Amino acid sequence: MIRRHLSAARGLSPSRRIVRSLLIPAILAGAFIHPAVVAGQAPSNVALYLIPREILFFSAHAGVWTSVRLDAGERILQRGADGNVAAVVTSQRAIGFSAVLNATHEIRVTEDETLENFKAEGNVATLLTRRRAFGFSAATGKWADVERFQPR
Repeated sequence: MIRRHLSAARGLSPSRRIVRSLLIPAILAGAFIHPAVVAGQAPSNVALYLIPREILFFSAHAGVWTSVRLDAGERILQRGADGNVAAVVTSQRAIGFSAVLNATHEIRVTEDETLENFKAEGNVATLLTRRRAFGFSAATGKWADVERFQPR
């Protein structure tokens, strides 16, 4: 009874004390959340560098560099890195890199396939040509492609 009397004297009902005891730790925990996460942006776990005749990928998960050599005369058409994925489109192929798996995968792109669109975001890289649509997944570390419907 004395406790009930003291808490009532302070103006805090038992239900308010419970709410307060849960709310204060939640506010303190929120102070330690990374600002990029709050802004809706996941921190990037991948780095991409292009140097003469070579592409360098870095995985923050594995802490390892991966190198892919370019053929003589192979031109870079597009490149991008974000989240857990990096991708490079050249005049001969599309190269995807998964930071999660620390793995590369490439798929041939012929010269007659005109590049229409390219994007690397989060865990996915996509590429559209006149003939096909490509998607690279950081979760699987593989490209998937499908023929596009082309009206005659």
